Amino acid sequence: MADVKVVWTGLECRIRQEVEDDIFGSVQVIAGLSPQPPLKFPDGGTLRFGPPGLRIFSAQRLLYSGPAQDLSVSLALVQHDSGDIEEEKQAVAQALSAAATAAVAKLTGGAGTVLKPFIDLLSESLVNAVSDLLGLADDPFNPSAVFIPKDKLLDANSRRRILQRPDDPRVVQFTDELVCSGTDGDGDLGVYALYLDVQPSGVSGGGTPPVDDGIGTPTLSRGSRGAAVEKLQRLLNAHMPDLHPLEVDGDFGSVTDDRVREYQRRVEIEVDGVAGPQTWGMLLGGETAQEDAAGTPTLSNGSRGPAVRKLQRLLNARVPDLDALAVDGVFGSLTERHVRRFQTRLAITVDGVVGPQTWGALML
Repeated sequence: MADVKVVWTGLECRIRQEVEDDIFGSVQVIAGLSPQPPLKFPDGGTLRFGPPGLRIFSAQRLLYSGPAQDLSVSLALVQHDSGDIEEEKQAVAQALSAAATAAVAKLTGGAGTVLKPFIDLLSESLVNAVSDLLGLADDPFNPSAVFIPKDKLLDANSRRRILQRPDDPRVVQFTDELVCSGTDGDGDLGVYALYLDVQPSGVSGGGTPPVDDGIGTPTLSRGSRGAAVEKLQRLLNAHMPDLHPLEVDGDFGSVTDDRVREYQRRVEIEVDGVAGPQTWGMLLGGETAQEDAAGTPTLSNGSRGPAVRKLQRLLNARVPDLDALAVDGVFGSLTERHVRRFQTRLAITVDGVVGPQTWGALML
């Protein structure tokens, strides 16, 4: 049976309730009729959205890996105003888990209910569960759920799209989305979208295939102009969040040339400043495939290579309140400090060494 991965790739603030929104929530996956443990986010504090440059959160969190089967994914989102964040995160996760359990129970018990679409049952249970949270000091959004049947999982590569916003340099690749909306006590509307990327096994060359966006991947170098350069600039911004974002202006000048060379250094390909097939391939899936193939070896200060890049990417996702690490494949003092901070928060051995216990916590 074909295997698939479902990755939560990003959360977008489409309409903010306030000048700045502080958001937390939980995601729940039901594989077949088996609810998976809910994923609370973020690991500490809240995600802040609002001003330009802060409208997309790049997550890159694995939600499901296993045989292709019908999946349901649900989302509960909360705008934090006051109260104990960690206690309320736990309450939201428990409510989401209860909703999933209730949906499964309703589907498998009682004559006739099996004919009702599972997503209706899950949505009904979600609404009931979140209504119990109205006593929170915070403002829950209306919950959302999406049903992805097995055939859509296996056809995911033909459905892949790219999210780009003019006010945020990050780029999100996705196949499916969930949208949550809600109003706060003052009647202000907020709308958020959570993006999923379904990745079937057996993709040619590994990783995620390029998206057919009508622009293509022409060879670009200093002096090039146009939509393909804009696409390149957005991808470079997404892959190197620790650097000041490039202006997405479609002009391949000296700054873009420097950024291409820095990216090539990080992924250990020929450093020539030319965005040719090798550079495009790494930007559009090859980098992820290389990191996946590296596995989860024990890492410590001084380690280098694709496994370190994978570690740095996971740390950026799991501790988003810290300054973003350069995903450069070099395990230095800053990466070690992030590892130790993550280990402290997860109450696991704090030694700055990434072994089976730390990898396991990072990839939950």
